[in-house]
Amino acid sequence: MRGGSRLLSIRLARGRFADGEFAPSAGALVGPLMAKDRDAQLRNLIVGYTDSIRLSDIKANIAVLFVAIMMGTVIGFRANYPAYLNVPVLLAPFIVIFFCLLASVYPRYPRAGRRRFPIWRRSTPEDFEFIADSVDEAEDLPNRCALLSRLLYWKTVTLRAAYLVSMATMVVGGALMFVNWQ
Repeated sequence: MRGGSRLLSIRLARGRFADGEFAPSAGALVGPLMAKDRDAQLRNLIVGYTDSIRLSDIKANIAVLFVAIMMGTVIGFRANYPAYLNVPVLLAPFIVIFFCLLASVYPRYPRAGRRRFPIWRRSTPEDFEFIADSVDEAEDLPNRCALLSRLLYWKTVTLRAAYLVSMATMVVGGALMFVNWQ
């Protein structure tokens, strides 16, 4: 069976079916695979963005834990470092990494656009009743999708910045330690 499906995929890649007819263009194949409803596409994007945001938050939380452990180890052995690596120099990369990771985890959901989330001192249970408002929800989908996309972009940027600072710190720290041993 595997060989037959591979042969079919090769024939499809060449543009010919087994009976000699040509395959439709790639654009025609993409159309039916996507949801035809615009709202369904936006909801699918929103689900993907929220899952990715949750995963990046988990990564940042784990990284904060490991950076804290590494910082304790580095500070614990500060007596063994050369004189030019004093405590502020040793802590500077950790502060930058912590800032990037905490900026990644910090929620940046704006309050604008939420009509049914009352924040009052004397609210009643009736204030929180669910009212199905499909027209407003459908209008809000592109804004929510754009918001989550922007949020995921900045989370990714800050996680990458923290990663690059930590890798550069290890390289520079290794080079400084090597210079001291010579």
